[in-house]
Amino acid sequence: MHNSSQQHCRDRWLALPDWSLHGIYSLTHPHIHSSLAMDIQKVASTPRNPSTRIINWVKNETILAILLFFALTFVIHGDSMSASWRWDDGAHLKFAITHSPSQYFFIPEIARINSHANLTPWNALFYDVNLSLFGMDTRWHYAHLLLIVALGAFLFYAVLRQWLPVLPALMGALTLLLGKPTYHIAAGLMHGHYATGFALSMLAILGWVHYLREGKKYWIALSVASYVLAITCKEVYVPLVMLLPFLPAGPIKQRIQATVPFVLVGIAYVGWRYLMLGALIGGYTQGHFDLAQALHQFSRIPKLLIGHEGVADTFLALLFSFLLIKSIFNRNLNWLLITTVTFISATPLFPLTAFPGINNADRYLFVPWIAISALLANCINHQKNSAANYFLYTIITTSLITIHLGERKALNQDLTYWKVLYQFSLTADKSKQAIFVGLDDDYKKNVLIGARYTLDKIQSKSITPPLTVVNSFGKGLKEATALGLIIFEPHGSQIEPMSIERISEAIRPAQ
Repeated sequence: MHNSSQQHCRDRWLALPDWSLHGIYSLTHPHIHSSLAMDIQKVASTPRNPSTRIINWVKNETILAILLFFALTFVIHGDSMSASWRWDDGAHLKFAITHSPSQYFFIPEIARINSHANLTPWNALFYDVNLSLFGMDTRWHYAHLLLIVALGAFLFYAVLRQWLPVLPALMGALTLLLGKPTYHIAAGLMHGHYATGFALSMLAILGWVHYLREGKKYWIALSVASYVLAITCKEVYVPLVMLLPFLPAGPIKQRIQATVPFVLVGIAYVGWRYLMLGALIGGYTQGHFDLAQALHQFSRIPKLLIGHEGVADTFLALLFSFLLIKSIFNRNLNWLLITTVTFISATPLFPLTAFPGINNADRYLFVPWIAISALLANCINHQKNSAANYFLYTIITTSLITIHLGERKALNQDLTYWKVLYQFSLTADKSKQAIFVGLDDDYKKNVLIGARYTLDKIQSKSITPPLTVVNSFGKGLKEATALGLIIFEPHGSQIEPMSIERISEAIRPAQ
């Protein structure tokens, strides 16, 4: 790429200091002014220069970063390796073992069995691959998920490093990993497509930036291919095409030209989506959209993400607000880019306000959390006092860890409940035992039966009759009674048989 093009790479991202693209940033002083930055080639030509060690570190930065983020991911989220099936897993397992990738990627009738509103074939592929490789051993299913989460964190760091020095980029990626939405994604296999789509989106950005800076066509090919795969994972990654032109990686004309292939992919996606689902707009069909209610839910998002109970939650919220206000006051923010990011992060959330509602910092808030993590990294970057920065990093990290542990504690009861349900469903003697699931609109019934169906099919056992599931409305009670089954009910981390009196108390007679 010509020198004139390289100059444009120094444009602002959110807001960027005027650093040399080839600068080496000291580990102890990441905010060295461009006049003090060293040119890699010049230093390399002077073997005895003390900065040679720094150059060697830079050469190995990619390897070190990969190792670091894989280690951090498994330290933070490694307990998922001992988890059981959770939430929607049973339905996805049954769908994946019943249908082939060619069917759920290209046959509308099959795709609509999985979902009438969302086109996410990669989710089924995630389960399909795992079942083929690992069977029903959840340890390796979760290991696969955590590897993808780790890869996404590393690629996010690599994206931030295109414009930021080491430590702010590191803090941004660490913030991402410790966030509540990331915990929810790492805690559930049903979120594997979110993690995969994120990693592919970051790879798409990296390829796009490198293409603009180097002009090599294989970079744009990699970028477009990654984008194609990302949008098959989850619809929230489709708007990435809107973000690319605003990333400062070259002259605006060149950026627009480089975005054309992505626009064409987006148009093709619209056609594919309409063919598969018969609709252009996705989302859940339940509920009624109300603008006032939607705005109210949006106003709660900061509290959901950062928390509003406890010293750590409040302190982090105040600290982040201070950094943001300071950056605004110092005019360090690129408002055009921020506005674009806000739009593409918030728009997919509007349909969710009708159903199921934005009530938790779960997968629905993952994309906003990505944006917040990047913004925080940028705000940190503009703090000039190095000594104060280390104190700042420590406080932020400590607060995030505290909030993370609080979210774990809050979710623990629900995770225990699902573990008991799935473990019993997969080990029960279907000819003698049934399970009571309380209030249920057939959701729990379908996922538990689906998991047992998948296990029986893999083990070449009889898939009929299915597992008997009884709910509070008496559904399944007639079948259980006719077969003389013992009905079991979860109590904390245990499951116990129900007495006749307890059954009469817990179950209303079927209408």
